[in-house]
Amino acid sequence: MEQTSFELTPEQKGMLTTLSRETGKPIPTLIAEALEALQEHVHRDHDRNGDAVTQKDAREGSPEEPTTPSKPFWQKVLEASARIPEDELQRVPTDLAAQVDHYIYGTPKR
Repeated sequence: MEQTSFELTPEQKGMLTTLSRETGKPIPTLIAEALEALQEHVHRDHDRNGDAVTQKDAREGSPEEPTTPSKPFWQKVLEASARIPEDELQRVPTDLAAQVDHYIYGTPKR
């Protein structure tokens, strides 16, 4: 395995040391797992946006340019909310915003 030198901030070093101690995994293993998770995350984002990234592109750090611009977040939210059936919207509690913790986590109403 080829070794590459790079600098870590003191916070990054501390985080790796703590994770290594907590998990019992060596730091190189933690870094490899983190890079794999990052690669999956990037690929998932590209797949969701319709962008294609090949393994070669991922290794070289040069993904294809997207062919269509991504929609703004607010537009995606409006489109998603327009797909909610009217009868489902009628079932939404009127105090949902004020009592969100109650409805999501089951905490007592305030």
